[in-house]
Amino acid sequence: MHRRQFLKTGAAVGTFALIGTTGAQARDYRPGGPWAPNERAVNYSGYLDNEQLGERLQQIDKRSDRVELQQVGTSAGREDPIWEVTIGDGNESVHIINQIHGDEPTGPEAMVRILQRLARGNSPQVEEILDNLTITMMPRVNPDGSNFVGEDGLGDEGEFRQRRINTNEWEEGDTRYKNANSYYYWADHPGYDLNRGFNLLGHDPFDEQEAWWNVVDEEEELAYLDIPIEEVPLDLKDPSVDENPYDVLWSMGTNVNPENQAVTESYMEADPDWAITHHHQTPALHPETPEKGGGPQWQSVMSVMAPFGPHYIREDEYDYAGYVGDGNPYMSEDAQTRSLQLNQLVNERMQDFGYGLFNTLTRFGYGPLWGSYLDGLAPRTDAAGMLYEVSHQSDDRGQKALGTMVKVSVEGFMTTFESIADGSIGDVDPLDYFDMPLAEYFSGPFSRQRGLRESRE
Repeated sequence: MHRRQFLKTGAAVGTFALIGTTGAQARDYRPGGPWAPNERAVNYSGYLDNEQLGERLQQIDKRSDRVELQQVGTSAGREDPIWEVTIGDGNESVHIINQIHGDEPTGPEAMVRILQRLARGNSPQVEEILDNLTITMMPRVNPDGSNFVGEDGLGDEGEFRQRRINTNEWEEGDTRYKNANSYYYWADHPGYDLNRGFNLLGHDPFDEQEAWWNVVDEEEELAYLDIPIEEVPLDLKDPSVDENPYDVLWSMGTNVNPENQAVTESYMEADPDWAITHHHQTPALHPETPEKGGGPQWQSVMSVMAPFGPHYIREDEYDYAGYVGDGNPYMSEDAQTRSLQLNQLVNERMQDFGYGLFNTLTRFGYGPLWGSYLDGLAPRTDAAGMLYEVSHQSDDRGQKALGTMVKVSVEGFMTTFESIADGSIGDVDPLDYFDMPLAEYFSGPFSRQRGLRESRE
């Protein structure tokens, strides 16, 4: 397995000045529009609901002996199933989560198509993938956010409106305080941002020490959970960093949600070498649109993000713009290198499509987010990480861009599987990742929950 090997890349190590991602200010700019004329034009019937997703997965499982399907948890509010699918029996372990944010539904759609291809296909590429990889997929981590219906999100009657967070309400005794990083107590209905709920410590809820909490609002019991770095029991560390590079790991999750617990258990059982999470981002522009034929600046069909540590933070000819800070010190040089290769690989695949929609990939600025899947779990197995960010939330564009978002996701995942399986991912120059332009973001006029999505991922 790759994480048992520590590669020396020769990349120089230095310090990095914090640079924020560029934000496009043209909020009414609509390249590739038009937008859906109003919120009610969004047709959610184009996406698989929880029941339909379960039926589709069970159908694939029954028709193929290559697939192992099991329920690994239930959602906090609706108590809908959280599914895990495993396929392949190779030595390289890949773990994938989708739709941890309920209004980011393309991942499950892509997973169903990929599973159909892997479960039934007999091409040399499919056979090589199944022989060399063990792929563990969680098609939908946030069933409550995906099927948010009615006033409290739990009923079957009322307006169907996907939303970012789940429906779990904080109760006294769950944790010492409400975690300000993850608990949206001010939303239309309370809930957690599940991609702020993971924890490097691997502890059960309420194991946290009172001294770890940086209390912001005593009356609301609202606080941030900051863990001293020396108390994290991980010995995987970039050899280029100091013994104690940071004072704290800010905004750690509390692992209080059943969805986070299910993902953590699935992840640790899979013991992956590669960790991939699929998201949506707000509309993004490609800042290096070729000057061909005139017209508006291209929209970026997708951004990708590689987590990396101090080994790749430099002050030289490379433009490492994006929010990086000090990086993730718990990633080995090998994991950092493979993360950069993993993300650049997809970019190179999209360039093969030539001038057009798919070769508009951009880079999503990275900075450690200690409650996230990639920074909260991946270091525990020294896995390389990748973040997909297809452009537009479900209520930004409705079904107008659904097919494109699914297709670019399927192409990216299949390229990734093939390249890991045949070893060609090692031919990718990790430094090429930083040549990708950073996405420039603008907002659509009908985003229902823009306030909930102003955070970085």
